[in-house]
Amino acid sequence: MYNKKEKKIIFYIDYMDNGGAQRVMSVLANYLDNQGYKVILVNDFKPIAYEYPISSNIKRLFLRENNAGNPIIKNIQRIKNLRRFTKKYSPDVVLSFLGRPNKRMLIATIGVHCKKIVSVRNDPNKEYGKSYLKKILANCLFCLADGCVFQTEDASRYFWKRIRKKSKIIFNPVDDKFYKMPNTKSRKSIITVGRLEPQKNHKLLIDAYEQCLKGNIEDDLFIYGDGKLRKELEDYVEEKGIGSHVHFEGVVANIEEKLNEARLFILSSDYEGMPNSLMEAMASGVAVISTNCPCGGPKTLIQNENQGILVPCNNKDAMTRAMEKVLNGKYLDMGKNARERAEDFKTDKIVKIWEEYLFK
Repeated sequence: MYNKKEKKIIFYIDYMDNGGAQRVMSVLANYLDNQGYKVILVNDFKPIAYEYPISSNIKRLFLRENNAGNPIIKNIQRIKNLRRFTKKYSPDVVLSFLGRPNKRMLIATIGVHCKKIVSVRNDPNKEYGKSYLKKILANCLFCLADGCVFQTEDASRYFWKRIRKKSKIIFNPVDDKFYKMPNTKSRKSIITVGRLEPQKNHKLLIDAYEQCLKGNIEDDLFIYGDGKLRKELEDYVEEKGIGSHVHFEGVVANIEEKLNEARLFILSSDYEGMPNSLMEAMASGVAVISTNCPCGGPKTLIQNENQGILVPCNNKDAMTRAMEKVLNGKYLDMGKNARERAEDFKTDKIVKIWEEYLFK
């Protein structure tokens, strides 16, 4: 058995704000630090806003002072400095998350002796491109990696077989606090959690909710998250005359408590990797509805209709019918079944899979 204290790993991601990939990296970095590994976290520039908590034992490095400047020059500087850091600290493993950081890491470590692992955190067609040329370039670059972590089988199919042979499918870890919330009988709201960005397609949810209000549904809709579309969505709700029923709550620290108050969680995205918010809702014992969006995360999590309902992307009528079924009591045990399925997402299980893959 190798000595963990002699093993060193560099994590690289652009920044550590409140994104799903950043949350997973923080969990994994803190776990490996706690296990005795030497952990270094590299980001593009110093934080200016909220970050996920990082252990004080973890060394922090930044590729630039800020994000200002010409995009091409910034990219060259990041690659150059990442290569310099990798040579200086001689890690056993370098692990990167997300499209651009993955590309930079693989270029920066050409000829550097270390294990190079990349992780695809979203739909590869969005991160790396749909065109034939872009697919060829991405696959050629990924051939430089020693391993690749995907979240779904669908995502892995974007890449050549030689890349898939050295890859691993690993779910996101879900914090224990979601499993510890009691199954209350007083659930009384509809909830969604996610950035207010085009990808999340909140208008689909709002349109379906409006249709439900025309029936006998009385539950209010609570939207948690923030983003560039907030004002547009608030105006959209007011134009429909349902502003008193739809509440924009922003980002909150106690989302597990909000989930515990809800009787239905909805994900309306056009595409996702492995949606953390859906996993957290399932772990909380909430009935769930999700679009069956690429690259296959929701359908991987929800294995049958007893655990949750999948609906086609951007289909208001299908979303409305699914909401009405759940809210009218057709799936009374869905939350319980979803929580049982979520046992596979527990942090202690997931981080051990990561550890074995990184250092085997």
